[in-house]
Amino acid sequence: MIKLSKIRSEYKSTYRTAVIAFVLICLVMSILCMQYYNKLQNTLKEENSGYMQEISTQMSTNVNKNIIDNFSVLGTIGTVLQSSNVVSFSQLETVVLEQQKYWNYQKVMLIDENGVAFDYEGKTVSLNNDEYLQNAIVDRKPSMSSSQVIDGKDCIVFAIPLNGVVIEGNKILALAASYDLSSFDKILAMTAFEGRGYAHIVRADGTVVIRSSSKNASQTGYNVLNSLKNSQIKDNKTMADVQVDIANGKSGQIEYVLDDTHEYMTYTPLDMEEWSLLTFVPVSVVNAKSELLLQVTLILCGFITLAFSLLIVFLIISFYRNKRKLENIAYVDIVTGGYTIQRFYEIAHETLKKSTDIQYALVYINIEKFKVLNEEFGRDACDNVLQGIENGIGASLNANECMGRLYADNFCVLIEYKNEKLLAPRLEQWYKSCADDIKLRGFAWLPLIMEFGVYVIDNNAMGMPYIVDRAKLALTETTKELRGKLRYAIYNEDLRRHLLREKYLEDMMENALDNKEFQVYLQPKFFTQSEKIGGAEALVRWESALDGMIYPDEFIPMFEKNGFIITLDLWVFELVCKTISKWINAGIEPIKISVNCSRLHLKNPDFLDRYCDLQTKYNIPPKYIEFEITETAVFEDVSYLTETIKKIHSMGFGCSMDDFGSGYSSLNLIQNIPVDTLKLDKVFFHTEEKNLLRTESIVGSVISMSKALSMQTVAEGVEELAQVNMLKKLGCDYIQGYYFAKPMPIGEFEKLAYNHIIEDVGESE
Repeated sequence: MIKLSKIRSEYKSTYRTAVIAFVLICLVMSILCMQYYNKLQNTLKEENSGYMQEISTQMSTNVNKNIIDNFSVLGTIGTVLQSSNVVSFSQLETVVLEQQKYWNYQKVMLIDENGVAFDYEGKTVSLNNDEYLQNAIVDRKPSMSSSQVIDGKDCIVFAIPLNGVVIEGNKILALAASYDLSSFDKILAMTAFEGRGYAHIVRADGTVVIRSSSKNASQTGYNVLNSLKNSQIKDNKTMADVQVDIANGKSGQIEYVLDDTHEYMTYTPLDMEEWSLLTFVPVSVVNAKSELLLQVTLILCGFITLAFSLLIVFLIISFYRNKRKLENIAYVDIVTGGYTIQRFYEIAHETLKKSTDIQYALVYINIEKFKVLNEEFGRDACDNVLQGIENGIGASLNANECMGRLYADNFCVLIEYKNEKLLAPRLEQWYKSCADDIKLRGFAWLPLIMEFGVYVIDNNAMGMPYIVDRAKLALTETTKELRGKLRYAIYNEDLRRHLLREKYLEDMMENALDNKEFQVYLQPKFFTQSEKIGGAEALVRWESALDGMIYPDEFIPMFEKNGFIITLDLWVFELVCKTISKWINAGIEPIKISVNCSRLHLKNPDFLDRYCDLQTKYNIPPKYIEFEITETAVFEDVSYLTETIKKIHSMGFGCSMDDFGSGYSSLNLIQNIPVDTLKLDKVFFHTEEKNLLRTESIVGSVISMSKALSMQTVAEGVEELAQVNMLKKLGCDYIQGYYFAKPMPIGEFEKLAYNHIIEDVGESE
């Protein structure tokens, strides 16, 4: 029992740790939050600045477009006047009225050489004779005035030079038109920022050309820049710097404070010489959303810091409070109520450690297709199945036996073992007990198929996971069936040795290919009638540097399982291409060589691309190569394989069906498979009875059918003269078997076929 002082000491230590953790976490989170806040603040300021500059640029674009359009219309009117040979004001009135419906000017005026303005009725118009008139008359270029009053209306005047126009003795040098100043309000209006912004057009020195009529506009004098001269600027600039920027046609932005005004001012150059657009927006309006976002961010950061700190403190306190409880929690499976696998391992290990005179076995239990049952009947029903198995089997165990759930539907049971004769009835009784318990739970209708892998423990010191693995491995062997719904298998060392051998070969296979331990052998195919070589099949052998010759029966099935067969088949194909290329370069007519194509290749619809690349690389006519496809691969998907064979033919290769007769071929289906050659499996010639007449009848039927379908036939595994004579009689095309020749290295094949080994005289690369 823990003393009270120790409990108090533990609590004090716990809370002291919690407080320190709380303070440290708050400090770290506060620093991180402030860094984030500052970064967010700078980012928002940059975005606001960019947004204001974008609005100012858009407004300046609109102003420039408006000015250009006005000069364009005025130019059109001038062109009409000059081409109409107008000499009197009465004629001028007709022309002007005709054009009036096409433009929006208030008044059109003619300017003579003295700067006097006449309207189309010949009346003089009072104009401010400032710089823009001089530009139009003297400098002969389009100009625009500041705001002025004509006929009691605020307006601006556009003027362009004219040539060769004389009206009633007045030499006209310029054409002018007044434009309603209020029309610019639409262009200078700022809908963004709640409509609180406004804009002025100024000259380079700050003199106002067009003043905003917005009610939000601050009251400034004739010169805006002079009015702001005493303002406080917060952007490391002075008003003199701003004046220099505007004079040089640059754009920019400042934040200034003047009296009660706190605004952003953005300046953007216009196309009119020495004119700029000034836009003003109150800082409070621009920053309103940003300030709200920053405030929310601060609140969230504070909340997150507090919540995270409290969470850590809670976890620390909970950890210390429950530490002793967690150490004493029993290993009980939450689904079945039995032992978890960890508890099972502990009990089983102690049992094996103490018992030296009792033979034990580990039984691994698996419910077949349990995932399907889960999906079909639901988790609750399947949990009841698991509980039924726990109760049904657990109730029959003695004091020296134990049971635990490994995971999902898999259980482990440690039992006393005497012999298999007593084991089988016990497994049957387990199944019955489980079924009865499940029935009592109301789930008798659930289909239940159980399988048991048994490992008779021969080394009590072996780790439990290894013992369980061996029991699981037992199920990879052929199982024994009891009453249809129960299967079992007992582990034997041969299985383990086989698996270790497979693992050993898998570890070596890639290095073996790199080290050229694999070799291509050629087994000749002989013309049946002439008994001369008419072809060959490429076969692979593994000459291991450590283990000597390893035959295909051992490594080919393994390679088909792990996928290495694809790499090996391509390697064999490339070596065949090299060999045929060598024969062609030596001036020898090659014979056709067949290469095996595994079913893994056929699952890839584009597998032929890699073969064609190699055939093209070595410049081999495809007619010298034939693909052999096994009978079982063909009949997995007849329609798909038919299309594949058509692709093989379209690329110029031949195609044969290998091992015909080893499976469950249908003669009716053969007619739909467009292979060139049918290879009769050796099972036809290796029957135990060796009834030649019976073989002759069956083989004769196949050969006759092949000829009717324009297929050639090859008999494999022929070893006796009587079989050769029978095949000659039946008209078989080729014979491949030990009677004539075994598979041999390429050099030996060349000696047999061409009477000498063919040296390399140049390979296609």
